Amino acid sequence: MRGRSRDRTHRRPRPYWRLLAALLAPGMAFFLWLVWGGLRGPAFLETWPLAGPGFEPWTTREPGVDHCRFHRSLPRQIRGHVLRFDLGRGDLELVVPQARPAGDSRIRADWPLSTLRNNGLVAVVNATPFVPEPILPGGGVRLDGLAVSDGQWWSTPVSNLDALIVDAKGGIRMLQVPGQIPDVRWGAGGFLVVRRGGTNTFENTEVDAVTLVGVSPDQRWLYFLVVDGKQPGYSEGLNANEASDLIGELGASDAIRMDGGASTTLAIAGSWIGGAVLNRPRNPLYPGLPHPVGNVFGVRRRQR
Repeated sequence: MRGRSRDRTHRRPRPYWRLLAALLAPGMAFFLWLVWGGLRGPAFLETWPLAGPGFEPWTTREPGVDHCRFHRSLPRQIRGHVLRFDLGRGDLELVVPQARPAGDSRIRADWPLSTLRNNGLVAVVNATPFVPEPILPGGGVRLDGLAVSDGQWWSTPVSNLDALIVDAKGGIRMLQVPGQIPDVRWGAGGFLVVRRGGTNTFENTEVDAVTLVGVSPDQRWLYFLVVDGKQPGYSEGLNANEASDLIGELGASDAIRMDGGASTTLAIAGSWIGGAVLNRPRNPLYPGLPHPVGNVFGVRRRQR
């Protein structure tokens, strides 16, 4: 009898461990799902160079793709990232992947990193403004601007907003107040062109996170530039005038401001989950969790 009593006492805790595992499993699954979407670790774990001018050093992520992160204290505390693409190689091209429909003339908002993986892209940056603004992916949104994927139009231009298009020959154009746009293969609307022919267009905006896409005068170099914003002690952001001057320092003659704020996200291929988010997007759930967006500009490698 004593032996049986000890045996029952030894077995009793097992159901509690199963209950604890059942309670922890959903939370762990949710956390891994967020990591899959590009969740970043705490900001205090990041190491940054001391604040200063310039864009050094550059790191080659893969052939024709260079990355630079910069930290400045003027005009205020900012941290940001640049990806520089050598379009002169002939094996890289700018594209706009088509989003998935969500019914009721809406498209499915998704994490930029998911779009990168699903389309086999080298890098992506958020593109067209949209409404509403879901915190997690899966919700339906409507784009406020142009979206063209491989010649197929799936969102029309907005009369008071600008757009960047790629024509059938690969030429990149930034159009102010687009109307009928002939010969467009890829395209996405943003807010306004902030730099034209090497001159700042002096758009006036509030200080916030910004996303810019720019090109060099000869269109050999394409730039994705993001600056995080409204994160005190980390990065406060820029206005459009300041952002135009910043991308001009890189050598961009023309640049357009895409959707920004919480949407600002720059991601690149690589890592064990197939990619990584370079900047620190802000999200009500956690600063460092990317916001789902309506569409992206992507760079892909042509197959020879």
